[in-house]
Amino acid sequence: MITVVTIDFWNTLFDHTGGVPRNLARKAALAGAVASSGNLCEPATLERAYEGVWEYFDDHWLNRQRTPTSEEMVREMCRQANITLPESVVMEVAESFSRGILDHPPSLLPGVDAALEFLASRAKLAVISDTAFSGGAVLREVMEGAGIAKYFSAYVFSDETGVAKPHPEAFQAALGALNAQPREAMHIGDIERTDIRGAKNAGMKAILYRGGNEPSKYAEESTMADLVMDHWDEMGADALA
Repeated sequence: MITVVTIDFWNTLFDHTGGVPRNLARKAALAGAVASSGNLCEPATLERAYEGVWEYFDDHWLNRQRTPTSEEMVREMCRQANITLPESVVMEVAESFSRGILDHPPSLLPGVDAALEFLASRAKLAVISDTAFSGGAVLREVMEGAGIAKYFSAYVFSDETGVAKPHPEAFQAALGALNAQPREAMHIGDIERTDIRGAKNAGMKAILYRGGNEPSKYAEESTMADLVMDHWDEMGADALA
């Protein structure tokens, strides 16, 4: 019997709505900080650094099982653009990058609210999420704003734990917070490599969610998941058996 359900944040609970204006605002914040600090840098150079930082992120996330913080990513962009910003300015830009999601928030995926109400009536819920520019403290605010934080008893964010899925500590942290054994737990997420393999290797049941509104560049043809779900309306009592 499943008594604990852990759920991924991005492309499982929330879509990527607001991504375009978020990115534009972040680029403008970086360009403004560079200019105000007396640096000369072509817009194309900053654009390349903004795009290039995601290779840096993916290397650490997928190969080292940790996610760089917003501050670290701002410093990496500066390095790639060969510019220097005062540390106080780096922190200001990173804060702008992090909290920009509150101005342009993502949307809940269809059926999430009803599914969470159903799950929370039968199990304890936790979020296990890898983070990027917006850390766990801000993502909690997003969940509060969307009205779903009330369903969750624990939160595990990679910027706070120092490890990213599929690292076993990411899953163990949630199980420990809810005093549960792996055999009693199920994880729902959209990425085979991090969510599904991580949960299965931790001894948990796993559901692969494929209902995101954007195709995942990390999608794989086969899955270790116990169940595959294309819409949250498919969540039922049989998944908790």
